[in-house]
Amino acid sequence: MYGRDINRKKLNDNPVVETIYGETVGFTLPFRIKLFEKWKENPTPETIEEELKKVDILAIDLLSHSFKDICARFKYGGYPLPTEKSHPEIDPEYKETNPLILSGKFYRKKRGFGMTIDPGFRQELMEAYPDTSIEDMLRRNGIDPLDVGCERIVRLEQAFKREIFRRYAASEGVSKVEYHVSAASPKLLENPYVEKIVRGNLYMKNAFFNEVYMIPIPLSKIFEIYGIDDSLVNTWSKTRINSSLQAWKPLETEVIPCNEGILKIQNRRASMMFQEVRKGFCELGQIFKTDNYDIQRKVCRWADGLPSDPWGYYSRKRILKLMDLSKSRYYALLHNETYGTGKINRCRRDEEDIAIIRQVLAYKGFEKGIRQVYMLMPRVTGQSFSMYKIRRLMNKNGIRTTIRRPSRNRKAMKELIARNQKANLIMRRFRLHRPNEIRLTDVTYLDYGDGLRAYGSASVDPVTGRLICFIVSENNDLQLALDTLAAMDSYPAKSGAILHSDQGMLYMSDDFQAAVVERELTQSMSRRGNCWDNAVQESFFGHFKDECHYEECKNLEELQECIDRYGFYYNNERGMWDREKMTPAEYEQYLEQMSEAEFAKYLAREEERFEKMKVKSAKNAHMAARSYKEFTEKSIGGLNDETGGSFKKV
Repeated sequence: MYGRDINRKKLNDNPVVETIYGETVGFTLPFRIKLFEKWKENPTPETIEEELKKVDILAIDLLSHSFKDICARFKYGGYPLPTEKSHPEIDPEYKETNPLILSGKFYRKKRGFGMTIDPGFRQELMEAYPDTSIEDMLRRNGIDPLDVGCERIVRLEQAFKREIFRRYAASEGVSKVEYHVSAASPKLLENPYVEKIVRGNLYMKNAFFNEVYMIPIPLSKIFEIYGIDDSLVNTWSKTRINSSLQAWKPLETEVIPCNEGILKIQNRRASMMFQEVRKGFCELGQIFKTDNYDIQRKVCRWADGLPSDPWGYYSRKRILKLMDLSKSRYYALLHNETYGTGKINRCRRDEEDIAIIRQVLAYKGFEKGIRQVYMLMPRVTGQSFSMYKIRRLMNKNGIRTTIRRPSRNRKAMKELIARNQKANLIMRRFRLHRPNEIRLTDVTYLDYGDGLRAYGSASVDPVTGRLICFIVSENNDLQLALDTLAAMDSYPAKSGAILHSDQGMLYMSDDFQAAVVERELTQSMSRRGNCWDNAVQESFFGHFKDECHYEECKNLEELQECIDRYGFYYNNERGMWDREKMTPAEYEQYLEQMSEAEFAKYLAREEERFEKMKVKSAKNAHMAARSYKEFTEKSIGGLNDETGGSFKKV
């Protein structure tokens, strides 16, 4: 059995092969669509080869076909069309998948299996052409040009060009042959600088190129000067004329008969050249603001070598004015070779000096600050710089020392404290308010499970002792503080209530303070490093850690569940000794039921208790200071002993 017979039998048995006509293999429509979609992602023969290998079809199996043939068919034909076996009219189960048909811009022919463009859409493409390409118009309408295919696009372009020709021929009254010869319009032949028009292409005389090749302006501007309508010149002619201008060398000037039209052209040409000369001198002046002194000196020498203006308009003074260059600087650059080299020499000296500083910094491999560099330099290098120079050169070269370097975080913290620090509005008068007029908050760490750590943020009403909320998180960050504020909304405080905390970064952040203001709360803060200013909140954390076995929890969910159970127990079942042995919920109800007179008596009692507490605290502080004084005197041998020890000196 021959190899081609084997391939034919193999292809007939393959489910993706629909037909084999001679040496041509036809695939089923679903497989052709799948193959086309893959090819669109990477339109190369390698993509076709890779996809056919997946269905056990190799290059040798395609008979006279090749992967390039299939790639070319997709490129020129576009989205695969159904064949006779898969036509919608024959196969009732066929489902339309062609994006061109689904877009409504194309439809199937009534006969055969082809496809045609919608007349309205074709007219839309025709009106936009040639200013907008057919590919761009297809994309604007959500159609991929690859789905349409190169062959259809080329046929549309040819049809549009023929239509444009017919319209032009009808308006100008010329036949097809006449238009082909004079496509650039016979009106152009009236211009004295036009040599001829051959097969629609414009050719200019040598005199035209001799006059304009030095003018640095676009070709469209040149046509405007010479009275040539740019829209009547085809693209090929513009490209050829522009290329000739770039490489033009002056030839013998042709004799152009002088008339009124020529004089007008020359007048416009002189005016344009005058403007370009002025513009050129102004642009040269910009060089002095950007380039180095060597380039500036070259420009000055070029300007000095310019021939004198026979009409006296472009004098040396006027040229310098147009360049915005002072006369003194111009002559200094022209005659003084050392002018402008001071900065260069200074930069060179700085490079030499920074090398010496780097040598000192690398000495013995230890870190050094600016002062240490200053003191070590004479020993290490035999030279000496001022500290100002060392600091300047190190900053200039981006050398940063870690010795005694100011902390950015500390500086930012100071600025934050100065901007967002709040006064202590409570001053430890925790219970001299009505319920829900004060909220305390703070964060503590909770070690649980197998070496795990979480952070708990809670809020307490110091008047009743009620736990408002208690949430946990793996991170002690701003989000934890914001979540605590949100949790406090479940048991809201009165409008204008005080929210008291310590001076942590969380509570000083702009976002947190904005959230506090949004809830109509007044923020208060403890004095720095004074935990007693938030004693009730700290006391709650102490009771919680003593009474709740949260350390046995295995994960964060169990920890939060344990805290929630303790919170219910704390508010509704756990009595408080200093609040008439009531639970927080009961004590809150007890206070709310008081009349104004009864509550005034209650506040008087609490005020008296608070004053006694202050006296007791002051006495304890005095005793502690006295004990420390006695201990210190004993440690140094008395106030003034023989060894010279003195408490006053200490």
